[in-house]
Amino acid sequence: MGWTIGKCCCCELKWGALIVAIVDMILAAAVVLETKYLAYYQSWINFVKFEEHDHIGTLEIDYDAPSYYVWMVTLVIHFAHLVACVLVIVSVWVQIKKFVLAYLTIGMVRITYDLIFFIYVCVEVGAMAVTLLLIFAGFGVAIFFWFVAYSWFKMIGSSTRVD
Repeated sequence: MGWTIGKCCCCELKWGALIVAIVDMILAAAVVLETKYLAYYQSWINFVKFEEHDHIGTLEIDYDAPSYYVWMVTLVIHFAHLVACVLVIVSVWVQIKKFVLAYLTIGMVRITYDLIFFIYVCVEVGAMAVTLLLIFAGFGVAIFFWFVAYSWFKMIGSSTRVD
């Protein structure tokens, strides 16, 4: 890949990478919190099951529900991405390529997973317009953020001064 950008968000790439990492960190934190809620409180609990003889409600936990595992994988991937965003923020001052490489790696995993998750929601959950729109918008933003981080990665490795 030889395509990189020199500026981002109307400022130097260094500060653009910082802005992108902070915004991406906030978005990833929101996904982590929402996914934690969905994984633990919605996907794997059958809330009320009535016994036929006494009509008493009982709580039944279903650990084998596929959606439980989907939410847990989503949680792990986005939490790792959250940590990688912190590494990009640190790389603005320390300028270690490996920090940005962690973001690029987990970013590719996240983009691929989000595409698979988009298909899963279409097939399993159904056509929920708002959810699909948010996933699709997040997919586009993730690609742009990854491209900015890639450009920052290339700039750190180049012989030009990054200050």
